[in-house]
Amino acid sequence: MAWTSVERLADAVFNDIVSGLRGYHQNMSMSKEQLQEEIVQMRLAVIKEYMLKGILPIDDLVAAINCVPVDCETLDKCKCRGPVCGNPIAHFQIP
Repeated sequence: MAWTSVERLADAVFNDIVSGLRGYHQNMSMSKEQLQEEIVQMRLAVIKEYMLKGILPIDDLVAAINCVPVDCETLDKCKCRGPVCGNPIAHFQIP
């Protein structure tokens, strides 16, 4: 879940709460940052519950990373040990 998705969800929840309390409450004691944290925590709790029940939808949690530049070098600079270390292998570097 991208952070912008969390921000949009928090904005939607915040707006629903504010519109539902219009006329009853002047100052909101809940910040959007608190809502964002609670959304993330709820998502993690749901994932854990699904995992414990064995019904975790893996396809919903996996995202393809396309267009990553891949080069072909040896793994020597990774302190590699073993027979594959001297062979060039496709890899990329995380910035």
